[in-house]
Amino acid sequence: MADYQEFRKKSRRRRMKKRVLAGAVMVAAVGILVGGGCLVLSGMGFFEKAPVASSISTQESPEPEQLTAPEQGKGFRVAPVTENKEWNTAAYDVKTLDYTVLGQDDGTTAMDFRLVSQPACGRVTTGYYDHVTFMGDSLTQGLELYTTGLPNAFYCAYKGIGPNAVVNGATCTRANGNKEVPLEALAQMAPDAIYVLFGTNTLVNAGENVQQSFLTYYEQMIDLIQQTRPGIQVYMQSITPVRPEVSAQKPGLNNVRLQRINDELAAIAIRKGCYFINLWEPLADSEGNLRADYAAGDGIHMNPTGYAAWVEYLRTHTAYTPGALYEAGSGSYYIEA
Repeated sequence: MADYQEFRKKSRRRRMKKRVLAGAVMVAAVGILVGGGCLVLSGMGFFEKAPVASSISTQESPEPEQLTAPEQGKGFRVAPVTENKEWNTAAYDVKTLDYTVLGQDDGTTAMDFRLVSQPACGRVTTGYYDHVTFMGDSLTQGLELYTTGLPNAFYCAYKGIGPNAVVNGATCTRANGNKEVPLEALAQMAPDAIYVLFGTNTLVNAGENVQQSFLTYYEQMIDLIQQTRPGIQVYMQSITPVRPEVSAQKPGLNNVRLQRINDELAAIAIRKGCYFINLWEPLADSEGNLRADYAAGDGIHMNPTGYAAWVEYLRTHTAYTPGALYEAGSGSYYIEA
């Protein structure tokens, strides 16, 4: 009986070995068939080899690209944002603009400052200007003094000066009576951007030599600003319009002349890699004069309503800036190419 039981066990083991061997042969056969089929399909272009990513990277992640002011000859794209309802994302309509400074026979530029000005973009919050400096004369002081302006910004604003005072390192007096050298004050402020506006005081006097001296000093001033704060975004603002009675009394501030000089300032902006802000768009009436409802009594400066319009225009004409806060639903953005 023991021999019979042993015989049954041996028989059972032999049958099990046969089944395992048969199963292994079957699996191998299927593998060969599938592998051969894949090779055929791959050769016919049904499969593409995907790149193999390493699970360990020895390189640091690249720093995010920082936008700076445009360089001369650099293209830009205007990217209106439209809602894609299907995917709830943004689609961009891209248009490239290449600006070139053209000269005329009389040495002036064949340029219309309105065509090369910073276009409308997203509306930044007023907090953006907490890290911005405004440099200019008494017109700029109004932005500091009126609550409708930007009182929380930094200011290098001094009554009665022109760009020559900045270039020559003159000691200037702030609205609060403090005395300082503009570029030294700018260095201490260390702003992210600077908005510049000069011209009304210097250009009161008519004459070609006055205009050329003003433009020469202005360009030198931009160079010094960029040397003081390398990489800073510089916004050159157009000289603002005046009321018609001012033009009659002070020929140097004739609005036609001021627009011509703005053309020259726009050319400087392009050469120096600055943004140009067209303040005539929000402040001038249909005849090219300072709007009566925006004008202070002297016909040159703005009243609180005028400064509010000025600020609103700046908020919607600031180049796209990483990290800046924009109001939701405020429209398209202007993105450097």
